[in-house]
Amino acid sequence: MNSLNTVSKQINKDFWKYGHLIFTSFYLLPLIIDFANLTASTIIMSLALYIAFILLYVKAINCENTGTNSGTTKLVIAMLLICFSATFYTTGTPTLFGFIAYIIGYAYHLQRRVYLALVLILTVLLSTYLADVGKAEYFLAVSLILTATLFSYGIAAKREQRYKAREQQSATQLEQLSAIAERERIARDLHDILGHSLSSIALKAELANKLNHSERYTQANSEIAQVAELARQLLSDVRNAVSNLKQLNLSSQISQLKQRLIEQGFEVECNVSLATLPAKVEGIASLIITEAVTNLLRHSGTKKCVVNIAQSQQQLLITVIDTSSCSTLKQGNGLNGIKERAEQLNGTATFSCEDNFSLNVMLPLTTKDLT
Repeated sequence: MNSLNTVSKQINKDFWKYGHLIFTSFYLLPLIIDFANLTASTIIMSLALYIAFILLYVKAINCENTGTNSGTTKLVIAMLLICFSATFYTTGTPTLFGFIAYIIGYAYHLQRRVYLALVLILTVLLSTYLADVGKAEYFLAVSLILTATLFSYGIAAKREQRYKAREQQSATQLEQLSAIAERERIARDLHDILGHSLSSIALKAELANKLNHSERYTQANSEIAQVAELARQLLSDVRNAVSNLKQLNLSSQISQLKQRLIEQGFEVECNVSLATLPAKVEGIASLIITEAVTNLLRHSGTKKCVVNIAQSQQQLLITVIDTSSCSTLKQGNGLNGIKERAEQLNGTATFSCEDNFSLNVMLPLTTKDLT
């Protein structure tokens, strides 16, 4: 099926590239209409010049597609000479002059386009005068009208081609930027998930080691079992983050994080007021809170914290306070990641370090901000 579609597209492309040549058949109308009154030599010369013109025109199209304007210019001059000569045998050459005008409008930039257009008009005038065409005013009028029309069409076609090329380039750049953004998203997901889980594993492993040295083997085995469970959960989280299949439930995530803080000896004051959240907001909020808890596990001195989560119709507010004294604030990957995630939803994330460390995140819930 794919091969048939490819063949169909190629046939369609070739038709639009060469199919318009059917309109050159208007060149033959005077020969057909006045066939009985024409000599054999006139008919043969008219057809021979017509075939030569078609061959040169096809070559000019392909030459233009390769961007070799010097070769196109030689072909244009050759076609002009053919049209000039053919005018002595038939009055059908206005059609061919129009096709030359299209090539000139399409293949060249402004200055050379103007020069060749003037040469074309001069050739039309000379052929009209020297060939002693009957009803010269009609011949000249048709020639100039077709020339002006197809010249303008050639310019328009070139502009459309350039527009499509720029559009294709923009699409390619957008695809590249999307790929970069996706890699950054995966990197942030891995950092948030790995950072928290590995911190918990390290703390529990250290605790198990201390319990083992104190010969409290039962408790040590319990901590080791929890390390194994955390490792399995971490593996699952990493797989889900990479495949973008993970749908984080905020309420369950908060419960798990609160339990881990308590297991590490934290006093946790947790105030949560949640209703149904958009999936995108819920996922981002879960990752933000996970990273905030990771920072608490790493940096808290007093092991006392407050987590407030409040939802209104317009926004979700997240506040995390570490009651440890805070004199300086250094924003590392974790805090920068929180800020970037909030900005993904047109939200904000601010940090303060006065008497204690405070994180305040606002995520909008309105459709306007989420699009």
